[in-house]
Amino acid sequence: MLSKNETKILKLIKYTPVFIVGFFSILITYIIFLDKNTQYKNEIVELKKTFLNNNKNRIDIEVNRIHDYIMYEKKNSESDLKILMKMKIQEAHKIMTYIYEKHKRTESKKQILERIKDALRHYRFNQGRGYFYIYEKTGKNIMLPTQTHMEGTNFWNHIDSKGSYIIQDMVALLKKEKEPFYEWYWYKPNENIKQKKKIGIVKEFKPYDLFIGTGEYIQDYEEKIKDKVLQYIHKLKYSKNGYIFIVDYNGKYLSHIKKSYIGLNRIDLKDSDNFMITKEIIKTAKNGSGFIKYVGTIKPDTNKPAKKTTYIKGFDTWNWAIATGFYNDELEKQIKEKELEINKENKKDIFNFFILSITVIFIFILLSFYISKVLEKQFLKYKKEVLSYINENREKDNIYAQQSKMAAMGEMLQNIAHQWRQPLSSISMLSSGVKFKKEFGLLEDKDLYKSMDDINKSTKYLSQTIEDFSDFFNPNKKVVLFNLEKTINKALNLLEVQFKDKEIKIIQSIEDFDIYGYENEFIQVIINICNNAKDELIKSSLDEKIIILEVKKKNNTAHILIKDNAGGIKEEIIDRVFEPYFSTKHKSQGTGIGLYMSREIIVKHMKGSISVENDEYTFNKKEYKGAAFKLTLNLNI
Repeated sequence: MLSKNETKILKLIKYTPVFIVGFFSILITYIIFLDKNTQYKNEIVELKKTFLNNNKNRIDIEVNRIHDYIMYEKKNSESDLKILMKMKIQEAHKIMTYIYEKHKRTESKKQILERIKDALRHYRFNQGRGYFYIYEKTGKNIMLPTQTHMEGTNFWNHIDSKGSYIIQDMVALLKKEKEPFYEWYWYKPNENIKQKKKIGIVKEFKPYDLFIGTGEYIQDYEEKIKDKVLQYIHKLKYSKNGYIFIVDYNGKYLSHIKKSYIGLNRIDLKDSDNFMITKEIIKTAKNGSGFIKYVGTIKPDTNKPAKKTTYIKGFDTWNWAIATGFYNDELEKQIKEKELEINKENKKDIFNFFILSITVIFIFILLSFYISKVLEKQFLKYKKEVLSYINENREKDNIYAQQSKMAAMGEMLQNIAHQWRQPLSSISMLSSGVKFKKEFGLLEDKDLYKSMDDINKSTKYLSQTIEDFSDFFNPNKKVVLFNLEKTINKALNLLEVQFKDKEIKIIQSIEDFDIYGYENEFIQVIINICNNAKDELIKSSLDEKIIILEVKKKNNTAHILIKDNAGGIKEEIIDRVFEPYFSTKHKSQGTGIGLYMSREIIVKHMKGSISVENDEYTFNKKEYKGAAFKLTLNLNI
């Protein structure tokens, strides 16, 4: 039959795996749920980052594409303009050459020049903006169709608004090139208020040391380019709500998906959070480029305000802010879709793991029941072996104890013989003396009484000795309260005669207190340790042989130290002294169970501890080395 504790162990074996698997299944499920939840949050964060980055990259690309397109159009239009002007100047030069060659023999220079001016004065191109002018290389104007009143005026020292000598520069360029281009500032026709920048070309007419030229106001041809660019941008649309809009640095909207905004100055436009939209757009454009966030006035597919992130890049040449953006509510839509997808996956994963956990728990239940049955059989078998082993050990312990007692009895019998020898000798001498005096009539009453008193004292001493040794061999093993100092003295009294004979001094330092325990067994321990010390001291050639016995009380514990000056125990055997049948003595002198039984008594019976080490110490100003046994006992076992 199994005991209650063993039954409990089997139940633990049977049900603990189920509990552990169930607990860890729930724990792992919860951890997976937390991990999925964390993963979900991370995915949302990453989704936001990805969405923002992707959309920022997209609108960055769109704005830069338009910026590059404008740069391309501006550059190509300027090239086209130069090609056109070069073609026109060559055409005008051919007309001049033709007239000259036709009339040079029949007409004067003045007449030929009049024919040339008549042929070219009303020639127009570039939507009527282009015309030709003629100068002598001295600076005298020959023809100026837009300002005829200035014909004949010498412009050699004429300076434009930027400080350039226009005619002088043109003449200098003609010395280096046949058809050089040149930029300068000049008054536009019918606008004599401020000079405007022009770009033009000149070509020398050698027969009369003249040069003919034409030009275009940059502002005029840029307006044409701007119109072309704005028409293209206005038609451009990407994704569902993506469009490019243009704002000039004065706040005027030049292009927008909402046509009613085009041409309006919205410099004071602000959103519901009082964010100055147009001003911030212009500010960002002037700084180069950047992103801003605001509540847009209109979202194309809803016609309602919506939060928007916009990228702006400035085109300072035209004072334009090129911009486009994306609406943030599109992110929320994507997040909601992702939430539904992740929640669906989470539920699926948790359900699958739950099914797996239930299956594993069921398998472990079956396995634990099977294992418990196997273990129950092993328990019963093991229990028999353990009981057999315990009984065997008990028999051994009883044998050890009996052997230890027998060894101690041998020592005690020697002590009894030593202690009885003197009183028995005294009794013998006293009785012989009384008999001798009686025979010779010398016995007096006072001598008789004195002899009888001495004999009585000796018999009492013998009686007390028998009582002391009887207490030691008393088999009673009851826990009693005893005085530690008195008990130790009782043990030392049993050894007194032998120690005196061997000139061994016992030095005591014992605190007075009581302790619960097995008194007789404790006496046996003290005797065993002291006898071992005595045997080692006898072997030595020391002039002074000592055993020091110290007892101190710390908290609720008794600390007992027994040390000698016999030189100590060899290091190679010191760890084996408490083993049964281990002895350094000859078989005729020791059994090797004294210290083993001492440890059994202190550790198992009195729930204390015992240890030994070699110790070096000073006593009476002399250095000594010896074995030091340390015993620790609880005051209440």
